[in-house]
Amino acid sequence: MFACLQPLPKENAPLARLRQWRNPMPPQMIRVNPPTGAPFFRLEVQQGRDGIPWNAVEQAAGRLRTRMLFPEGVNPPPQPATAAGKKSAATEPGIRPFEPKRLPALLALRAAQQVLRRCETPARHLSVALVDPRGLFTRSLEPLVPLVGNLRVYCPDFSLYRAAAALLLERYGMTLILSDSLGCFAQCDVVVAPELRLFTGRERGLIFTPDQDTPLPNCRVVLGVNPQLPKAAAALRPAGIDPLLFASALFELCAVKECEHLQFQAFCLPLREESFSIADLASLLDAPAPDFAVNNGPR
Repeated sequence: MFACLQPLPKENAPLARLRQWRNPMPPQMIRVNPPTGAPFFRLEVQQGRDGIPWNAVEQAAGRLRTRMLFPEGVNPPPQPATAAGKKSAATEPGIRPFEPKRLPALLALRAAQQVLRRCETPARHLSVALVDPRGLFTRSLEPLVPLVGNLRVYCPDFSLYRAAAALLLERYGMTLILSDSLGCFAQCDVVVAPELRLFTGRERGLIFTPDQDTPLPNCRVVLGVNPQLPKAAAALRPAGIDPLLFASALFELCAVKECEHLQFQAFCLPLREESFSIADLASLLDAPAPDFAVNNGPR
């Protein structure tokens, strides 16, 4: 379960606005039941003289205060810290925004699969790497088997992928290459990674990722844009809540499996102003990597 904060509109009439500021209504937790999966809550709050009453929000949210979604432009106050740089025991755990761990990475992998299906390069000539220290993709490898000739995983803990490697070898005769070397994915045609903190900026392939915070200006990083939710989830999304964040919370915290079918309307690449379709990305994959690099400065 999780909670979506919903600040109520401010009153326009002066007297009503004055009453609202002086004696705001307490926050209300409203239960929302998706057609499948566990419920979530819409936390409606009236803004007072000092804006959102965060102490009241934290109290109303209860144990969901560490799993909250906020409308665009609304951010909880930072937690006070002790002299040692740690959160104060009086405020721990405080209000924390929900941070997706699985769905955005799975959507990046699915986008890579769609591009591999559309490209004209023979599968035996394509190499794909998954940068996956946490083992997020262990159950998602089989659809890649007919699409690639070389499949490798960067994962320092080989035990996470031992069962998956055995399955691919037994069922398809494919050897899954496991490596703990950061250079193992630098020359692959396609790379899928939940985050880019391990990248050097010299990777040559198309990099599918949800990570928008790590700049790699000399790489072909692919980001999904304009996500379209499944109809059932779209009808439940509270105003102002990011669609991908909302779908991730439903998928990861409420087990609403339909959100795995979220579709991106387009994709973007750094330093390229235009949007890209799956077919466009397939053409980039078929073209030599230096063609892209020439248009984006030296590699």
